[in-house]
Amino acid sequence: MYRYPVEVVSDMYLSKVGGFSYELGKREIGINAKALEVNTSIIPNETFATLRTFDDRRPYFFKQRFVVVAVEENMDCYKMTANGEVVLPDEIRDRMDVKVGEDVIVNTVESFRVDGDYSNVARAMLWHLESRIRRN
Repeated sequence: MYRYPVEVVSDMYLSKVGGFSYELGKREIGINAKALEVNTSIIPNETFATLRTFDDRRPYFFKQRFVVVAVEENMDCYKMTANGEVVLPDEIRDRMDVKVGEDVIVNTVESFRVDGDYSNVARAMLWHLESRIRRN
């Protein structure tokens, strides 16, 4: 029914940029409410996501995080996300090197897997570092 977002890997979705809207805050991205319900496990107004284009080479932890917002039919930006495309806030148009119609990856893995508790991530990095030291 809705073309986007398409789940590529668990909690990672492929979509296109539908446009920029004044209705979204600078830390929000919007996706069609029904497309979210049908195609994803994203919980509107709770799930955090990072965006990545295929040319983006920045490390994950340097990417800006956004709250995913459901775009309803009564909103002006609804026509930009008719097929489930991502709508970005107007405020970041100049800072983000993204064009309308460009493919993006919506990554919600951290929101569901890490959920703000980085102790396991730190432990895994420390374990990896210690095992490299032992090998040398």
